[in-house]
Amino acid sequence: MLAVSPEFTVLLDVYGNILTQKERDMLDYYYNDDLSLREISDNENAERRKRREDGGADFRENDTITRQGVRDTIKRAEAKLISMEEKLGLVRRNREMAQIVTEIRKNAEKVAVRAYQIRAPREIITTVSDIDTLAEKLEDYLK
Repeated sequence: MLAVSPEFTVLLDVYGNILTQKERDMLDYYYNDDLSLREISDNENAERRKRREDGGADFRENDTITRQGVRDTIKRAEAKLISMEEKLGLVRRNREMAQIVTEIRKNAEKVAVRAYQIRAPREIITTVSDIDTLAEKLEDYLK
């Protein structure tokens, strides 16, 4: 069995559109629905049979897909996702920005507490509150 990684669910969400529909479906079944290779194979073969019976299948769908075929498709799709992340780094950058926003919010809270303690001018307290509000909005956007 392949190693299940929450990382691939994130990569699938971000870069899933570069995959074929078949690759996307199989990764979705495997990572999001937590299906085994056998279950994915069985489901795919059942769908192919139904399309053949309905007359909507092309000649290639007379074959079946094995667990090994499912595994190969998943591995190929994972490699594509990893390659895209290595080239673009969107997931890494998003995580880095989220950490920076968390630090901004922590520091804004420290400044706000200290500002209240020393009875700082209202303008400083309001500005710190505005900074925290903006950071919170950015934090929501990054989720």
